[in-house]
Amino acid sequence: MKIMYFHFHQSLKNTLKKLTMKKLILFLFIAIAGISIQSKAQKWSDLTDEQKIMQVQSFRDDNQNYLKNTLKLSEEQISDIDAVNICYLSTLDRIQRYGKTDADKEKYAKSITASRSAQLDAIMGVENRKKYQQYVQGKLKKAAEAMK
Repeated sequence: MKIMYFHFHQSLKNTLKKLTMKKLILFLFIAIAGISIQSKAQKWSDLTDEQKIMQVQSFRDDNQNYLKNTLKLSEEQISDIDAVNICYLSTLDRIQRYGKTDADKEKYAKSITASRSAQLDAIMGVENRKKYQQYVQGKLKKAAEAMK
């Protein structure tokens, strides 16, 4: 009985972790997708919550497809990239909350950004990270131009 409970408990914990990670990833892409609104709406604030979620999901799907199909990354690599990004965002949040001065916050942010880049280089390789960075920058630039 204890073994069954342990396995059920572990399974439940893993499921909850995955759901929490998906929510954090969704939040990240909501923030990024705010820039990439198509011409259907004048402003991000004009969209309903459902429209925002659809925009974010579309942005995320495009990025996941690029990582998988263009850069040929495995599911494990994509999952690891998500984990790195979640950790990065949560660390930035803590720096914002607990950093004493703007100079301290900037110093810490630069340090974790370098760490994030090193982790992404290890996961996907330097060249693929540069390609992906250019891809995302291009998407954001195109979205910003469409909003003008």
